Amino acid sequence: MPETPRKIDEEPAHPGSSAVPVIGAIGAGAALSKAQKRFNQLVEKLKGQREELRRWQAYQRFYQQQRSDRYQPMATRLREQRIAMAQVLDAALDGRELGKRERDKARYILNQLLATLLAVAAEPVVVRLHDKYSAASYAELQRERMDALRAAAADALKIDVAAYTGGESCDEFENWVVDQVRASHAAAAEAEQPSKRTSPKSAQRAALRDQVAAGGTRAVREAYRKLVSELHPDRETDPEEQIRKTALMQQVNQAYKAGDLLGLLELQLGIEQIDAAALAGLADERLRHYVHVLEEQARQIRGELADVIEPFAALLGASTPRKVTTDAVQRHLDKEIRELKSVLRKVEMDLICFRDVRQLKESLGQYRVEPLDDDDLRLPGDY
Repeated sequence: MPETPRKIDEEPAHPGSSAVPVIGAIGAGAALSKAQKRFNQLVEKLKGQREELRRWQAYQRFYQQQRSDRYQPMATRLREQRIAMAQVLDAALDGRELGKRERDKARYILNQLLATLLAVAAEPVVVRLHDKYSAASYAELQRERMDALRAAAADALKIDVAAYTGGESCDEFENWVVDQVRASHAAAAEAEQPSKRTSPKSAQRAALRDQVAAGGTRAVREAYRKLVSELHPDRETDPEEQIRKTALMQQVNQAYKAGDLLGLLELQLGIEQIDAAALAGLADERLRHYVHVLEEQARQIRGELADVIEPFAALLGASTPRKVTTDAVQRHLDKEIRELKSVLRKVEMDLICFRDVRQLKESLGQYRVEPLDDDDLRLPGDY
């Protein structure tokens, strides 16, 4: 199977063709106000965050495509070969060629293989073989497991299992229990929050925060309205300009819907609706409104980054998502694919051999049944 190129295609640029200039570049070295300094810091921070988010989102799509194109076909093939191996062992057990000790080993190996297969999915052919060689049917075992899960949830976790309205899937029930536990913990944490009396100073600070937040909302709305007034395609008679403005309006609407003040400012700069001098000349009160919106944007992007990176961090067992890199994730995936390819090759070779009962008997003669780790419970070749 050919290796997929590691190169990730470049993504389209973020809406807005110009970057917001740093206010410190304006003027003859005049000292910056606190609001101006904070605005500059946030602009630079957001640029870095957006680029990092763009890279991770691009890699996320690239990773998913590799799983689909490189990993999943081999995983599907391996499962098919394992099922075929189970059928080969079943046929050998139905025959008369195996001796008693060989039959015991073959049946033991078959039960291990069926358990591995059923842990992932329950195809009818696998369930049929399980029921043929097990004292209890698969359906009975699932009912027993569900009863045990219900009892544990009710007794140990004090969950009202009668409220469960899902199906008889154990996995579905377990997911429901996890949701109930999380909701219970969240409610308990909220109830434990001490009630605080609001002091006059706290009330004053809260009112000021509300005022700044309202000003930030107005700043976003004003930037949006100015862009709409200039870019609305319905007001354009030139067909080419109408197409250009339609595309720009899509970016404007996208930025406004996301509360993306930085994107709106970039668009305003891009069409020369504002310039660097205008930004530098903004009153500190207006800048504080901008800062509030930009801080919210930074928090939002940080959350989006965590949502993208955390599954990869869990995959690598990283102590913190910040230590995870796309290179580390790619190395892990490449290793998985190499190992899967090796396992598949072994199983395919063994399947060819074991269809010959004489070779199967020879392999069973060398096989030792010992209650060790799963890695020791297999025929030559990794199943």
